[in-house]
Amino acid sequence: MAPKPKDVNLKNDDEIFRCSSKGCKKGNLHEMLCSKCNKHYCIEHRFHPSCPEIDDETMALKIEQFEAPRKQFHEANKHLQQMITENIRKALQSSAKVKTATKIHLMRIKQKALGPKSIPLPERVYFSIKKPINIDVKSVKIITDVNNVELIETLTLDPDLKDTIPVFISSKWSLGRALDSICDSCNIKNDNNKFGDIKLKVFRQLDKYISFSYY
Repeated sequence: MAPKPKDVNLKNDDEIFRCSSKGCKKGNLHEMLCSKCNKHYCIEHRFHPSCPEIDDETMALKIEQFEAPRKQFHEANKHLQQMITENIRKALQSSAKVKTATKIHLMRIKQKALGPKSIPLPERVYFSIKKPINIDVKSVKIITDVNNVELIETLTLDPDLKDTIPVFISSKWSLGRALDSICDSCNIKNDNNKFGDIKLKVFRQLDKYISFSYY
């Protein structure tokens, strides 16, 4: 005869241990008790200040030890990104490597790009946005003679993504909607829908010409 099915007590087998830190809603499948107060805490709050037997100096040391790997990863990643930027910059100096370097630069933008998730992948157009340092009004020079326009082919791409915000928009959007979306993603104040002569515009970093704007 087949063995009788074993009764499974879901309440006990699937017990979730809630963190004892005030305001924390994290839970763990395995109990991690504090050796001092015998209460369960999540990994983030394992060195908690509420335990009276842990003095401030000891707690600060514990927190520093816990944060050390995260800081090391941040510094290592920062150094890696700087190396990639320099490698791309050098590759752009070689006509044989420009295409590959440009693809790598685009991949870096795509990895961190912000934008509406509802936009289908084939429609997405990517930009690296540098927010204005200040919001002071700046004059725009209108060039009427095409001979005075510097061709984009004569300029070199700057692969440094420092102080920029990668974003994406839809290739099917109007200019106004695209600018609104960029401002939302970058948290930039946009009053273009209000009456007045002052308008927000997007400029190309390479030559400072207007990429697009609307009135």
